[in-house]
Amino acid sequence: MPEHPIYRNALNAIQVGVEDFNEGSPPRLSSAVRNLTAGILLLCKEKLRRLSPEDEILIWKQISPSLDDNGKVIFEGSGKTTVDVSEIISRFKSLGIEADGKLLDRITRVRNRVEHHHVDDVGQIRGAFADGLLFLSQFMPKHLGVDPQDEIDDDSWALLVAEKEIEDRLRAECRASYAPIDGPTSLTDAIEREGCPECSSHLVRQTQAQNTNPFEAQWACRACGHSSSNQEWLGRILPNFFAGASFLAAKDGGPDPLDTCPECNKEAYVHEEEMCLACGFELEPIECAVCSQPLGLDEYGETICSYHRYVAERERDR
Repeated sequence: MPEHPIYRNALNAIQVGVEDFNEGSPPRLSSAVRNLTAGILLLCKEKLRRLSPEDEILIWKQISPSLDDNGKVIFEGSGKTTVDVSEIISRFKSLGIEADGKLLDRITRVRNRVEHHHVDDVGQIRGAFADGLLFLSQFMPKHLGVDPQDEIDDDSWALLVAEKEIEDRLRAECRASYAPIDGPTSLTDAIEREGCPECSSHLVRQTQAQNTNPFEAQWACRACGHSSSNQEWLGRILPNFFAGASFLAAKDGGPDPLDTCPECNKEAYVHEEEMCLACGFELEPIECAVCSQPLGLDEYGETICSYHRYVAERERDR
């Protein structure tokens, strides 16, 4: 089977990305992430192309039905735009293609960050290359039938492996810094998965490694240097951490797993934990003075429930 241009362009983009990374100047570092991400997304589109019944239809963003000369319904790609990362993940799910969507999302988030922020150190983007190597190692053999080590230039492959080893060691050191923390596992899970709110790096450490209280923690990013309190850090990363669960809750008509904390005003109150993961606020069990029903988070600071407050206000206005 002849090599398709999408596949060749994907490998070329990854190659150029590694060369840019190796050169190391700020402009080339930004280019490195863009090229790496473009190459990986092209490999995903190559998989969709191979699965397309005809005319590479699955790679196009808009697909429209029409009739052929025999009156049979066919589908055609319309417009000039191909699928983006969220649409790739969605189509993979629909087609039963097992690919690490979270890993792909992490890589593209770093790409999106460098589009709007100056990059002057390889540490700020090394995570994208480490995650990129992991994605390639999982995706290419399973879905494209090739070993990435055979498809990518030897020097480029060696650099990817070396950078992943460095990144893995640094991430392990960062995780060790908050291992003593005694608190909800979802708090440290969010730190580990979401990383830095400024640059998306996963090199996040606790500055006082002996601290065990999560709400007294000071967090710092080893990649970009951003640091802040637990309240500020968790307040920024939790909405994205719970984005998937919040979407499903809204879709199914259920309650949002995340709410605004009445104490610190951060969107960090997790209903499953019954506490705010930013400041540690916990809702005390208080009953309505009229009906003895437990008061909810939206009734914090009140003495009666929302229903009896409504009744009281209606009687007052009569």
